Amino acid sequence: MRAPSAASAVCLVILVVVFGDSGASGYRILGFNTSPSRSHVIVQDALMKELARRGHQVTMISPYKESESVPNYRKITIPIESWSKDFGSKMFTNSNSKLEMFKSMPLMLKAASAAVNNTIRSPEVQRVLREKEGFDLVITGIMSDGALGLAAVLNCPTIVVCPNTAMPFVNSMVGNPSPIGIIPSMMAGLSSALTFWGRVVNIPGVFFDELFGIFWMSYQREVYSNLFPADRYPSYDEARKNVSMVFLNHHVSKGNPRPYVPAMVEVGGLQIKETPSPLPEDIRKWIEGADHGVIFFSLGTNLLSSSMPPEKLDAILSTFRKLKQRIIWKWDSQDMPNKPDNVLLRDWLPQDDILAHPNVRLFIMHGGLGGIAESLFHGVPLVGIPMFGDQPANLAKVEKEGWVYVLEFSDLTQQTLTRAIETVLNDGSYKENVQRLAQLYRDRPQTAMETAVFWTEYVIRHRGATHLRYPGVDMPIWERYALDAIAFWCAVIAALCKFVAFTCRRCCRRAKSPKLKRQ
Repeated sequence: MRAPSAASAVCLVILVVVFGDSGASGYRILGFNTSPSRSHVIVQDALMKELARRGHQVTMISPYKESESVPNYRKITIPIESWSKDFGSKMFTNSNSKLEMFKSMPLMLKAASAAVNNTIRSPEVQRVLREKEGFDLVITGIMSDGALGLAAVLNCPTIVVCPNTAMPFVNSMVGNPSPIGIIPSMMAGLSSALTFWGRVVNIPGVFFDELFGIFWMSYQREVYSNLFPADRYPSYDEARKNVSMVFLNHHVSKGNPRPYVPAMVEVGGLQIKETPSPLPEDIRKWIEGADHGVIFFSLGTNLLSSSMPPEKLDAILSTFRKLKQRIIWKWDSQDMPNKPDNVLLRDWLPQDDILAHPNVRLFIMHGGLGGIAESLFHGVPLVGIPMFGDQPANLAKVEKEGWVYVLEFSDLTQQTLTRAIETVLNDGSYKENVQRLAQLYRDRPQTAMETAVFWTEYVIRHRGATHLRYPGVDMPIWERYALDAIAFWCAVIAALCKFVAFTCRRCCRRAKSPKLKRQ
């Protein structure tokens, strides 16, 4: 038998190193996100695809179909019932109404919890959970914490991806502090809570945030208890506190610096690609054929533009019709009445890739953190039309930075929208400010994706990284802030003061008594 040649031996070694090592080092990771808001899933899905590209075996479960094919990435799509049409109509009629948000809360919470329940019970997901290979990690979104019991089923750690800044019910997962005199409430609409009146306004805002968390967890707790019975699995509260890490799609340059425990990591801009993907051919031609540039218009994934009141839609169409720029509009239905010739409609658009094109001059948007981050990264100024939730606060921060013109939806007319667009396009300070701040946003030791990938693999390598667990997550509030110890010392000091006062009175009486006897 002839011995193999040296070249054959080298090739064999290379094959063993490349393919053998890849199989040995790749982890099996399960992603689960049933958020009714597709923008939430986009953030997590960007991480899941990158993990697959790096050799891990990734399964992602969500309600939304994927057009992109990635090696090692298995997508399971379980559709959910849409809730955004009625919600969008209410928000268009009552934009930025805290009362309307509160009234719509049960609808949103019910939709989110039902999506978790129906998805986990589906035959497709049950087959995944029975696979012999198992999983090394579960990654979920904040609107899917009723699914945290999957970690107990699969005997693996959990990471939660938060698509925005940390809210109280997210902080509670890892015991992260949030000083109410410094950190503004999402619902209060403040860009800062440092002034006296800011702190005064922040108190009811924080109360509302906490109330939202209580309602939110009550819906998710019910779903969790039905899916993961207490006689076999940890309780809902225990599962929430067993989260190994939370990724925040937030960056310090886009908000007030705040404290974080080691298990909470900022990965702001996680969905933004360092190198944009090629645009669909029709969109590429539309953008590159625009002699005066392109304006991108999108109100996000929760608001259906077709639900807009007719007078507002007419005002927007009249404005766009007179512009020399071309418009790309995220529009949810098949057609639009009286559509101007300079408007291109699509029901779904690669937002990050469009904003990366140098011929895009302006983004008209609703104030979602994802869109703000993408615009900042690519240096595109904004016209902001806040509609609900954290959007007013998000845009208030950007307005202070000088690269957005904020227009209330209730004030939107042809005249006001035209003024807003012309101001941003013709005043060079908007472009200069966003490009200057883009350098700050990009300047990091690692990209957002590199940071997220490192900590994801870190949690798996160290089997949940329990050494990062903050002790405060297991303490009631009076222990965490040492209120019981403070009360004890207050009692001791009060007792000492009484003892000293009593002793002084006795001494004074004794000092006076001989004088009285001599008299």
